[in-house]
Amino acid sequence: MPSRRKCPARLAVAIAALLLAAPVFAGDRKKSPDGRIDPALLYHNYCSVCHGDQGDGRSRARNSLVPPPANFTDPGLRARLSVDYIAAITREGKPGTAMVGWKTQLTPAESKALAQYVRTQFVEKSGDEAARRGRTLYGHYCAACHGPAGRGVEPGAVREGVKPGPDLTKIAGLTRERVITAVAVGKASAGKPGFAQQMAPADIEAVADYVRQGLLAVSPAVSGTTAHGGKASDGKR
Repeated sequence: MPSRRKCPARLAVAIAALLLAAPVFAGDRKKSPDGRIDPALLYHNYCSVCHGDQGDGRSRARNSLVPPPANFTDPGLRARLSVDYIAAITREGKPGTAMVGWKTQLTPAESKALAQYVRTQFVEKSGDEAARRGRTLYGHYCAACHGPAGRGVEPGAVREGVKPGPDLTKIAGLTRERVITAVAVGKASAGKPGFAQQMAPADIEAVADYVRQGLLAVSPAVSGTTAHGGKASDGKR
């Protein structure tokens, strides 16, 4: 009888192992089209199946995992989930859970970029209503032109009647005030509309903060160029 009671747990672990191994069979899609590490893509391929698209643990696999996958948006975990801790668990896994280590598939630079993404996109926004609103509004008003990660829209993904916007991560001096002005007023010469009539001032500020603290906060660390005068860092492959 004891062995039978253990079967569901063993089955859950087996299911988790199959789910977590999915990226191996999905092909080597770990970088953006320009060759940079794409932490959003890494999260989608390696983490979202268990931790959910929004990092809240609400995934298709959660009912099969004991203990359940971590909810990165839980304010109670905010102090524990540092970038270094997340990167270490990403590389080594976590005993007693279905979390396996990815050190044979992700380089240290990729693990660190992924950890920074999780920390910035989910952990630091836990309990922050303005940050969640900014992310939602960006997706509604801005992503069609600038892409979900702010790096522009890939060829073939532009909707009819939409003019592609620039890669936000490559615009120098993109201050909070400049983003607020661009969202509110637009830029007629570039065919960019303003949204002052559709969005409240607080919502425009929320979008600007999401762009600055979310999208742009991830990009410099991932590209490895900011601290080296625009030249590639030592993250050689």
